Amino acid sequence: MRRLTIAASLLVALVLAAPAGAQVAVDGVPPAPPQPHSIAVGEPWHGRLVDGVQLPEAGVGFLTWDFPLKRIPNRCWRRWGTDVLVATIERVLGEYAAAHPDALPVLVGDLSRPHGGVFDKRYGGLGHSSHQNGLDADIFYPRNDHVERAPFRPDEVDRPLAQDLVDRFVAAGAQRIFVGPHVGLHGPPKVVEVLAHHDDHLHVRIPNPGR
Repeated sequence: MRRLTIAASLLVALVLAAPAGAQVAVDGVPPAPPQPHSIAVGEPWHGRLVDGVQLPEAGVGFLTWDFPLKRIPNRCWRRWGTDVLVATIERVLGEYAAAHPDALPVLVGDLSRPHGGVFDKRYGGLGHSSHQNGLDADIFYPRNDHVERAPFRPDEVDRPLAQDLVDRFVAAGAQRIFVGPHVGLHGPPKVVEVLAHHDDHLHVRIPNPGR
């Protein structure tokens, strides 16, 4: 057997040391990012979720909020989405936390059910007309009194911080963001839209990565 060159030996060592499934840069070229594996089937208002992932009940810069029960954390079956949606939430809220180290964690509400599908009033509260295929998430506005719960009135919303969240999700490539009619938030008109029943939270929808 030929003796391995030093460079080849180093490459073998890197591969053996890497975690299972990891990709190793070759000749200084970084590996391609992993491809999404979750599948958002159909439309957000008529669809299902295949191979979804669960948003943790808490993470860097966020906690989860169970809107029907008015408590932290959100129940586990209410926080499933595509891997891209979960990664987007974690990245955006992590960056938000770094930019606002004195702010409380952002409260994240419902995503989708484990396999998607109907998520209406039968599942508590007002229910959702969308949230069916793992592309939607509810993000509650920060409160101006620094209480760790969702706001119940528009005058409880910290509007500068809420606007910063809107701006960050726009920059992250959100397809649609719904905001309430009484909170004074704004953004690109083809992305940010005013919608009733959103004075306590913004509704983020990301593009379907499978299309």
